Amino acid sequence: MANKTKPRILPWLREQLDSGLLGATWIDAEHKRFSIPWKHGLRQDLQQEDFRIFQAWAEASGSYRPGIDVPDPAAWKRNFRAALDRKQNLRMVSNHSRDTQNPHKIYEFLPEDGEGCDTGRAAEHGDQEETIQEILEALTLSTQQQQFQGDFNPNSLLEQLPQTPEPALSCNPLMPIFASGFQTEYEVTAFYRGRQVLQKCLSCLKGLRLVGPGPGAETWMELDGTSLALPEPSSTLTDQRTAYYVSRVLGSLGAGLALWNSQTEFRAQRLGHCGAYWSLGEQASPGATGREVTKEKDGQQVCYIPEFVNDLISFLEGSHRSPQYTLWFCLGESWPTNSQLWTKKLVIVKVVPTALRALHEVAQAGGASSLEEEVDLHISDSVSLSLAPAHLHGYLQGLAQSMQWESGAHC
Repeated sequence: MANKTKPRILPWLREQLDSGLLGATWIDAEHKRFSIPWKHGLRQDLQQEDFRIFQAWAEASGSYRPGIDVPDPAAWKRNFRAALDRKQNLRMVSNHSRDTQNPHKIYEFLPEDGEGCDTGRAAEHGDQEETIQEILEALTLSTQQQQFQGDFNPNSLLEQLPQTPEPALSCNPLMPIFASGFQTEYEVTAFYRGRQVLQKCLSCLKGLRLVGPGPGAETWMELDGTSLALPEPSSTLTDQRTAYYVSRVLGSLGAGLALWNSQTEFRAQRLGHCGAYWSLGEQASPGATGREVTKEKDGQQVCYIPEFVNDLISFLEGSHRSPQYTLWFCLGESWPTNSQLWTKKLVIVKVVPTALRALHEVAQAGGASSLEEEVDLHISDSVSLSLAPAHLHGYLQGLAQSMQWESGAHC
């Protein structure tokens, strides 16, 4: 059977709006503004129709194959939202996703010339806040959705949830985030000679693999891990000499650079001939911070989650800098020395585990010195995570104790 061509989301969306079959509706005669149902994934009144448009786009784009893939409604919604956010001639007018009676969002198509784009970020703060909510919601759902297969049935999912929320600290809402075998989302950003050429979020149940572009990449697609092919340099770089050398680096990636996680750590392994160095930090700092990625079968630890949690606790207490969770990989060359800028390297890839970033953003929202101020962690009507940073502090301590790590146990 021939592969279906992935549709462009805006023409596809207009078709769905015109049909009125998936819950999204026009709200003006000019067909510029429209409403999309946006109900949080753990509400007790959740129905399958609340996810119809998200599932339909997942099927149309090829990211979900009914009867083959495990249903992931949180990822459907997140990917749909990300696809809309990338379109410059579309903006979110208002966010009513917390409306108890009619949770929805209103979007507007903008003229092709971009007129009116200056107001396109009117709801930016609310949008960033919801990003945290959706990530936490998706992480909470991920350990539960692995228990059922076939068509998505929200009612069967809800039957697994407690009907009455437990008091403040008796049930730690952070525990499911780092349950054994949790599904992780990575935000991957690639740079060629300092120029950003790719940014993409992927949910990776068995880890992530960075591979080169072109027909050869298909050879490695059946290996474990979600494969992400880095873009062809000739289509992103104008300097042909630079493009040539970048192409040589990508061509030597072979089976790729693998990154995966367990309950307590992230590990990396070099699978191809291409040398690679890595560093953990907010920036790709030059100097001795870069270490070579191993080819050993079990890989090597590149981020220790208990250390991140411990640092986040200290950050909340005001006695520590921000915890480190951003991974940087330099491909095909040694790590930049003290006299070099990372932007001069041919291929640099930045990888952010969004679960760790979400927790860091929650801590930042509360303020490291204002433990009495409320931090809005609302996920749904049935599971409230609106709490003071003092509660977040307690949840993190409980999480740290559950991991039961010993000082010096990590490599």
